[in-house]
Formats: sequence, structure tokens, C-alpha cells
Amino acid sequence: MGIESLFRKKLPYADWPKESENVTSDMAKAAGVGVARVRCHRNTWAYLAQEVPNHRMGADKPMEVVDNVFRLPAEEDITTETDGMVTVPLAGSTLASVLHFCANIQDWPHYPNHAYNELDKAVGRRVGAAISQALQNVVPSADTSEPTAVVYLDDKITAKDATA
Repeated sequence: MGIESLFRKKLPYADWPKESENVTSDMAKAAGVGVARVRCHRNTWAYLAQEVPNHRMGADKPMEVVDNVFRLPAEEDITTETDGMVTVPLAGSTLASVLHFCANIQDWPHYPNHAYNELDKAVGRRVGAAISQALQNVVPSADTSEPTAVVYLDDKITAKDATA
């Protein structure tokens, strides 16, 4: 599939979030997860670690308090890879607060958000869509031997699609 066909094909995160009810449901699912691992570039994680606990609901709205839910993992718990990727363990409540941030920075028809630019919103759409997609596989479990969920933020440009 060439890069042109990728642009014609609607990407799964292009219209995320579809409905506020879906986000609310996904936040409840996320809150029930003991730990999820988010694998992304260290710059993406640095952005989330800085923005999520400090985000504003809108230019005319007071500061949204999420720092009572969002907790940074200990630095020694973050796995750093040689290619700039990191794997970050997040408690379910922290995962839910990241999802809340990603949804709330979007321009919703009933709640336009002008506090964030289009780049912020694009990052939020991609991260939020990845979390929502991973949460489709959540089932209640008391089995501690099952593997920890991983949310991947690592789309690739294939060598055949790269430009010279």
C-alpha cells in the first residue's frame, strides 16, 4: 500500500472520539485496569506527562483538576529502549485520566475547546484512539498470571513508502 492510498483510506483515529458516551465508557474500563503499559516515543510520553495533569478545559473555563488521579510512574519503572521508545506502566486511573485529557482537548460540537492548537488535538486523537482500541479487549479477570495489556503508539512508515 503506497502512501497515497493511505491518505485515501480513513485511518482508525481520524474521527476519534465519535461519541462522548464512548469516551465515558472507555474511561470506566480504563479505571478498572490494574496496570497497562504504554509503548511510545519518549517525546510523546514527555508531552503527556507534562500536559495531562495541567490541562485546561477551554480558554474560558477554570483549570480542570486531574492531578488527583494522574500519577507519574517512578522513573525506574519506565523502560527505555535504544531507539527512543519507552514503555511506561500506568495504573488504570492514570490511563483513564490520559483518555479524559485526549477527549477534552478536542473540539466537540457542544463544547468547543480553543485552549489547544491543532497539533495538540492531533496527538490527543492518536493517543486516545490507541487507548480506546486497546480497551476493546478488556475483560474482568482475577487471574494474575495473564499478561499486562500494552497500548502501542508506534505506527511505522514502511521502507517501500519512504521517500528518497
